[in-house]
Amino acid sequence: MKRRTLLLTIVAACCLTGLAPGQTREIIGYYPSWKWRTDKNLLTPEKIPFRNLTTINYAFFFPLPDGTIVGRDSIGDAMILQGSPGPARDHKGSRLTDLAHRNGVKVLLSIGGWEESGNFPLVAGDPARRARFARACIERVVEFGFDGIDIDWEYPGFSDHNGTPADRGNFTLLLQAVRDSLDRYGAENGRHLLLTAAIPTDPGRTSRDMDIARIAPILDFLNIMTYDFYGPWDPRSNHNSPLYAGDGGDSTRCVDGAFTLFHTIYGVPPSKLTIGVPFYGQTYTHCTALNTAHGGADTVHFPREGAFYWTIAQGMANFDRFWDDRAKVPYLVSASWNMFVSYDDEESVRYKGEYAVEKGLNGIIIWEISGDYMPDGRSPLLEVLSTTLRAAQSPRSH
Repeated sequence: MKRRTLLLTIVAACCLTGLAPGQTREIIGYYPSWKWRTDKNLLTPEKIPFRNLTTINYAFFFPLPDGTIVGRDSIGDAMILQGSPGPARDHKGSRLTDLAHRNGVKVLLSIGGWEESGNFPLVAGDPARRARFARACIERVVEFGFDGIDIDWEYPGFSDHNGTPADRGNFTLLLQAVRDSLDRYGAENGRHLLLTAAIPTDPGRTSRDMDIARIAPILDFLNIMTYDFYGPWDPRSNHNSPLYAGDGGDSTRCVDGAFTLFHTIYGVPPSKLTIGVPFYGQTYTHCTALNTAHGGADTVHFPREGAFYWTIAQGMANFDRFWDDRAKVPYLVSASWNMFVSYDDEESVRYKGEYAVEKGLNGIIIWEISGDYMPDGRSPLLEVLSTTLRAAQSPRSH
């Protein structure tokens, strides 16, 4: 089938004017299995502010070479998915899925992640392994009560993670195998199980290594990872997740540029797109200005695991805050620490929530929901996102 025909098929399948009247926007929070190992201020399942979420993506399981899947942190899985006692839980408790369902929130199993995507090319490239992977997804749905699967292959075609050019077609085949298994199981049990995927924003990667026109109809929605646009791996400091391109920024490396890529160029309806909001920042040492050279990421003042919002907030007295009104994001400068920090705060996430409403998007994904969990129990970024997305009952048409 020709590319143009496929794009028209997507358009016909879903309304291009955004969400249907009365449809709730998704607020999807990734929840890591391993944070009990590092977070003294731990967001346990019982403390999750379910009222501000529609879906939790439990991260991560990953594929073994034979197509079966296992959890990244078996101890965390036992405590969180089974409610078992452990280092961060001294008594038997409720499963994450049971807690979520009692609060009207779905839970998807997210498979992959940056560190665990190396077996995807082998599994996706073999029919028997694909079938085994799809069966394993159903087995986990049954075992833990998940409401679907989220595929986080980072990334098809990425040679550092064993990717090859064949991944482009094999990614589609893998998603279709999982979709078919979910649909069969759902039909037998009278429910619709979701299938989503985390998708990068790089135009070269998405056009060369992914067939967006073919995978969009397979997925319930595409989770666009609109963060890490810039970081200490770049030669100059810039914004982690700008809404629009700021001074010195590339128009394709921002949330609006990603939306334009997927909707205008690839033809994906806004109602099938979610955009990413990071609850963490990027740090730059030996740097006190935007778009300047730096000495790499800070490894002294922030935890090795990253500069999450709650840690940034704790150290705010050491910084001066600035606002980039073109990019619609803040940044911090510390003269004493000789440091620059790009991050999102309550003001910038409100702009992103309003953007999602304005464009008729399906909603927001968050990496990750423990990132703004404060010692006093507040989740300020999540609260702003929830208020903003739920304030508008009827999305505008575009």
